[in-house]
Amino acid sequence: MLAVTRRAEHGSSDRNSSPGPTRQQIRLMVVDDHPAVRWGLLQLLEEQRDFSVDAMCIDAEEAVAQARAERVDVAVVDYQLGGHNGLWVCRRLKRLPDPPRVVIFSAFANDHLAACSAVAGADAVLNKGVLGSELCDAVRSVVRGRRLLPRVSQPLADMLRRRLPEREQMLFGMLLAGIPRVEIARTLDMSARELNCRADAMLRDLEPLPGEGPAPSLDSSTAAGARAS
Repeated sequence: MLAVTRRAEHGSSDRNSSPGPTRQQIRLMVVDDHPAVRWGLLQLLEEQRDFSVDAMCIDAEEAVAQARAERVDVAVVDYQLGGHNGLWVCRRLKRLPDPPRVVIFSAFANDHLAACSAVAGADAVLNKGVLGSELCDAVRSVVRGRRLLPRVSQPLADMLRRRLPEREQMLFGMLLAGIPRVEIARTLDMSARELNCRADAMLRDLEPLPGEGPAPSLDSSTAAGARAS
């Protein structure tokens, strides 16, 4: 496992300590298990005067621990990680008292991942093939409250909906539409905890590609709680 707190490792940089007025920087965490991608993202993001990369992690659990220890504004998270994947990270980050925005950054950013990311609560999904400027713009956009998920085609949405029990299909449609979770919970008369448990259980059915088995990223205890709700 690796988690590096950039601020603690290097102290104040020349860029951040230069005189003159500066606006509040966006604090970032990068989570990627590929060294070249991780350091490439570091170089790209730290070139931006309004960004501060405060942590880099290669491990899903360590990323969550790091976000609990020191608040970040945006987490840029690879989907494919050793052990738990980026959606597992996203779900846990979103349950922190002051959750960060989450950008899922993947070589497999398609509408299937977009649908799963909507259920997990991600704010954006981007393909690793995008220009660096697009990633930077996306980070700034999610900080302002925008939601940047690829459009899910109707045939795929219908196919995924059929995987779910009937009682979950309306909830899936609301999450896919980007309705705020507070509003969903109020409309369906459920607690935030029940909504989170049901979304976790839904991901077990939604994540596998056709022909694959159940997704391994859902905790059995969480699934049991959702079934009991």
